[in-house]
Amino acid sequence: MSVLSKIQLGDQGLETVSLGDLGASHDLSRRSQVTYERFYGLQAVTRSQDPLDLMLSRVLGDLIEDLGDDLAACGQLVYCKTQTHNTLQDRNWLRALADRNGLAGWQVLSLSMTSCASALVKLHFASAAGLKDPMIILTGEKAFHPWVSRLPVGLLAEAPAAGAFNMGAASWRISGTKVRHLPRFYQNPNVMTAQDRRLLQATYCDELIRFMAQSLDEYGADLSDTVMFVPHNLNRPVTDRLIEHFGWQDRFFQGDLQRTGHAYCSDPFLNLRALEDSALSPTQVLILAAGTGVTFATCLLDRVLPA
Repeated sequence: MSVLSKIQLGDQGLETVSLGDLGASHDLSRRSQVTYERFYGLQAVTRSQDPLDLMLSRVLGDLIEDLGDDLAACGQLVYCKTQTHNTLQDRNWLRALADRNGLAGWQVLSLSMTSCASALVKLHFASAAGLKDPMIILTGEKAFHPWVSRLPVGLLAEAPAAGAFNMGAASWRISGTKVRHLPRFYQNPNVMTAQDRRLLQATYCDELIRFMAQSLDEYGADLSDTVMFVPHNLNRPVTDRLIEHFGWQDRFFQGDLQRTGHAYCSDPFLNLRALEDSALSPTQVLILAAGTGVTFATCLLDRVLPA
């Protein structure tokens, strides 16, 4: 089974912007601002002053520098993104990004069809295929237009992150992964039929709870009684219902949802790193991500303690 060796967050060029100052970039009315504050607990959003290429290059470069001698000569660099972000594809930019940062011997690819669940879906694929080769998962996007910078259930953040797997000392062992896809809802809600939109709203929470129950059953004996739940930064009311349903009020860690927003595929890395930096020290965590499509994904991680 693969191990997570290191999480790198991109802190350069980031700023925290209050909801009241997001009118131009996110097209927020005062009424929308109040809704996001009241129902989703949002106060601000993280934004990057850098263009996409520089934003990602910085976090990747910092990760490679920190890995030092543990950096493998070859491996797989995977950029996880959403369906709406296909910028720079015609420039072979990901290959150039890897080469500039000393990864000339690495394979590069991007994963997008499961949107914000893509990072965990990639782990699921790697786990199912028994892959234990060095891998870097790179995440982070630009919320460059009001159409893609806000969702009905949350505001989108620009927070790059990178995770190094199977290189150097292990921090977490990947003990289980699970993915479920609801194919009827593959379309963006903005272009769904009215019937499908109503059905999605009526069934989303129940289907998510069912998926979580299936995940817990599948992890079975590997699941600790003290596992800590780490959800994504999206749709706080549904997350609250999920926590209440499973009785996890005393053992979940949300991360800085209020001042970050939903950072696409970066959420798992952001929240796990925040948990690592907190006073808490769980030995096992259960991470959740969801993407349009609709795709649900979980990952069970066990902390690797020093020998």
